[in-house]
Amino acid sequence: MSITSKVRQSIVLAADGQVQKLVNTATASTATDIGKANILTVFAQSSAADAEIKLYNESDNSKSASRLVFHGKFGTAANHVHEFKIPGAGIYADTGIYADLTNIDFFYIVGTF
Repeated sequence: MSITSKVRQSIVLAADGQVQKLVNTATASTATDIGKANILTVFAQSSAADAEIKLYNESDNSKSASRLVFHGKFGTAANHVHEFKIPGAGIYADTGIYADLTNIDFFYIVGTF
């Protein structure tokens, strides 16, 4: 199976939290935490100046500096939309993805998970 058939979007977040995906069950779609992933794109809109996104390879909100895998910063304007494209195979997270958002209206990732 090619990698493009596995690429999907996470659930949109508007606050700090574990990055999740939708999984189809027999009766409905259920949100579940993303465990392993290759992050290919980070997409977000700022709500104020100096917005930041920090992604940690963690399954909780401990935000250990040694587990920081991505830190994106925005400019001085609110409502700025930015797409951070990650080169190559992306950023690999094998434990989970915790998003720490500052001055962000919404955020999601695109990747293989």
